[in-house]
Amino acid sequence: MKTFHGFGYDHVRDDYKVIRQLDFFVDSQANVPCEADVGFAPMWEIYSLRSNSWRKLDVDMPYCTMDNGVYMDAFCYWSGEDDYHSLSKVGPCLVSFDLCNEVFLTTPLPSNMVDDFDIWRMVLLNGSIALIIYDESTTFHIRILGELGVKESWANVFIVKPLPCAQHLIGVGEKGGIFLRKNDDELVWYDMSTQTIEELGVKISRGYCNIVVYKDNLLPIVGL
Repeated sequence: MKTFHGFGYDHVRDDYKVIRQLDFFVDSQANVPCEADVGFAPMWEIYSLRSNSWRKLDVDMPYCTMDNGVYMDAFCYWSGEDDYHSLSKVGPCLVSFDLCNEVFLTTPLPSNMVDDFDIWRMVLLNGSIALIIYDESTTFHIRILGELGVKESWANVFIVKPLPCAQHLIGVGEKGGIFLRKNDDELVWYDMSTQTIEELGVKISRGYCNIVVYKDNLLPIVGL
């Protein structure tokens, strides 16, 4: 099974790359004793458009708990939990992968930033990596990362007061506003500058939803 993929541009080598994790499972029809140790550790691979090939990455990757990755400036980012596959056991963290140097880096979250009952979502907000954290009271805390690898650099830049109508965070738009799903499944837009909510007249599914920022001026990639 392939999971936690990312895509981005390596400006050092003028190359486009894809990164993915491979998980291995035993065939359910295989005749294997229950006590037999047949597990395989997850493996990471990276694809290069220039060489048109995949190769294995020899890296120690923290456990990723969420797959809402983002890309910015030659780095792929995921939310993670550095507990299960690492001796550092830093807990909730931001996991980043440098596409140029092909190394992983973790940025821990302060202990008072999230708790077990919070829901948190990583987004790109006005050109910065941000976490939107919200609890059962639907109060949204927005934290901006100042420096990779520095636990104390998460700045609490915005607090959105409780929104009784809001039920689920969908994502962030290109101009920094927040898309939310109301209790009646209507999609709304929250403008952080004016602190107002605008109904968009669109109903959405209660399944997985996400916001994708589309740009029509990307240069064509030769070979695709």
